[in-house]
Amino acid sequence: MRRDINWTTKRDDGSRYDVRVTWFSGSYKFQFKEKGAARWDYDRKPSRADMETFLDAIDRRYHRKQATLIEFEEAQRLMAAMPPDHSGEN
Repeated sequence: MRRDINWTTKRDDGSRYDVRVTWFSGSYKFQFKEKGAARWDYDRKPSRADMETFLDAIDRRYHRKQATLIEFEEAQRLMAAMPPDHSGEN
């Protein structure tokens, strides 16, 4: 993947957080940053909604030849490994 994938998510309560995904050393690294926070959170796990947004973005990049098949398949594998989201949280 030539560039990071970035987006901002808005929660129902109006708060926002940024998500940055990088391809490094054969795997994806997810980073999160709450609005107003000084540092990125490297330990937080992505929610199902975050993974759906990411999978959509990597799918579009793959079809434009901006991501490799290996990167696309890894994103699909990560999504398939996610537990179902029954909590309704972001």
